[in-house]
Amino acid sequence: MKKILISISALLILSINASEDKVIIYCKPDMNTCIHNLTQLKYWVELDHESGKIDDNMFTEYHIAINNTILSMEIILDNKGQCDTTDNKVYKLKYD
Repeated sequence: MKKILISISALLILSINASEDKVIIYCKPDMNTCIHNLTQLKYWVELDHESGKIDDNMFTEYHIAINNTILSMEIILDNKGQCDTTDNKVYKLKYD
């Protein structure tokens, strides 16, 4: 019993210390937490672009995709007629 308590205590301490350095990614079907995850992804893409890991074209395409997804999710949460949904065409991004 003593070994179990020591093991559980050690795991709790390690998990508390380890979580201080990490970003929380939520894994539940909630639009607000999905928007949070995309906002975090957007930040990482910006960091990668600034450090030269992603070129300008790739950054632009990622940025457009992430921003439009966030905006689309926000419209689902609070639709105030922000956009025209009559056009059902899908537009592909192209590299120059």
